[in-house]
Amino acid sequence: MSKMSVTVFNKLHFPVEVSGYVFHPFQEEVISIESTSMKFRKIRATKGLRVGRADNELWKRKNPIPEYDFCMVYDTNPIYRTFAYKYAIESLADPIVTYLPEGSFGYSYRPGINLNLRFFSEFRITQQGKYPIGPYDVFMSHGIGDKDYWIASRISMYRHVLVPGPAWKDRIEKGGYKGAIHVVGYTKLDPIFNGEYIRQKREKPYVVWAPTHAYIHQHKGRSSYPQCLTLINEIPDCYEKALAMHPAVRLRHTGKQDITMQELLDADVVIADAGSTLYEAWALGKPVIFPDWLCKEDVLSHFQPGNLEYEIYSKEIGYHAKDMKHLIELIEVALKNGMRQPEIDFIEEVFPSELRGRAGRKAAEVLMGIKEDFKC
Repeated sequence: MSKMSVTVFNKLHFPVEVSGYVFHPFQEEVISIESTSMKFRKIRATKGLRVGRADNELWKRKNPIPEYDFCMVYDTNPIYRTFAYKYAIESLADPIVTYLPEGSFGYSYRPGINLNLRFFSEFRITQQGKYPIGPYDVFMSHGIGDKDYWIASRISMYRHVLVPGPAWKDRIEKGGYKGAIHVVGYTKLDPIFNGEYIRQKREKPYVVWAPTHAYIHQHKGRSSYPQCLTLINEIPDCYEKALAMHPAVRLRHTGKQDITMQELLDADVVIADAGSTLYEAWALGKPVIFPDWLCKEDVLSHFQPGNLEYEIYSKEIGYHAKDMKHLIELIEVALKNGMRQPEIDFIEEVFPSELRGRAGRKAAEVLMGIKEDFKC
């Protein structure tokens, strides 16, 4: 049977091998192949390959290829200017790029052909149809909360992961992860620990309610939003109080994506539920109150033993309120007693004090070492 010439363009950021052919990233190859062969069918069925297209140069112009040595990846389409996680990703990446060689890094909506730091799990990327994980991709979660983003089965295709502390390393190893795990700390808080934020003086004790984002599925009570919108008004006026929304929720309410750094620094007491802010507050030495009557049942129903948020609620680490009246009573207790030993010990494993303020430098050093090993 006669063969035909076919163009195949690989729009992925890593080589793709199919039927004995190797298609290099962002390159067009011309192959000679039988149109009815099984090999050709496999090539046509492979995601990421544009087969028999004549407009590949146009595609490249519309989809600029990142050429940074270190690419900080948003994993979203640039048309989504209201992407709620953009600011959160930058808050994690900015302290790292400070220590990378000048001109070697950049931010991109898609991964490039060198080292990519990506902030979403393989599970999330696959679920949302983002560019698949490649051999030069490194994982760092977009938050420090334990929403099962860190478990081995959801990051198995990453060869390297950066984690805040030994608790995460242990959690991933127990799942059978085969790649390298690097304990670097939690970069987002570097600016606070390094004095880039100044705590504001307040006349009254400052109580900050910092819920995670809302959920629409089963066990949606893992967040105290939207109930917090009205419940915060029940906190007496002898306290100054504020809501510090998750970026996704704040975007809907205010049109802004700014993060909760100043609120957390200023807080005397934090009310949190099941997300990054509870760990961030503890790392900053702030006592945390949990609205158990809103969240505990759903947290324990959704997560399993071994999950850190399951542990917090099942062992009642921190201050746990049975209702709003009890929560108000606990504010004064928390102001008086501060963080107690169980939560101090807990956060030390999650995010060790020796890495606080040093996480960006540590992560940059690790990334430079990984890139040298990759030879990319």
